[in-house]
Amino acid sequence: MKLYDLKKYGSVHPLQLEVCTYPEGNLAITMTTWEDGAPEPWDTLTVNLDGVRKRECAFIDTNNNGQEILKWIADHKLGVPTGLLGFSGYCVYPEYHFFPDALKEMDPEGYTEYQSQQK
Repeated sequence: MKLYDLKKYGSVHPLQLEVCTYPEGNLAITMTTWEDGAPEPWDTLTVNLDGVRKRECAFIDTNNNGQEILKWIADHKLGVPTGLLGFSGYCVYPEYHFFPDALKEMDPEGYTEYQSQQK
């Protein structure tokens, strides 16, 4: 299991990223912290909006994770912005294309399951 350090709230939080799907098959990535040596749900990196996304693409939940999560994604070489934006209420969510190798590294089993649902 690979952990990704996230500096937030004055501390470093070791996060495990898990690949899964939303009901219509869109990519979902959850975040679990291992601060005390045991897993505890942290947040969801992605947000599900209307429509079906292209393979390995997802909207980033900047509403709950803040804009700084975009730099964190880039710093960890997880993905790149597609240039598309999703809207919900007063929030704007940028779409990112996640690198297949990064998804495989963060959660091999989850990524395999995600791929099988995309066929």
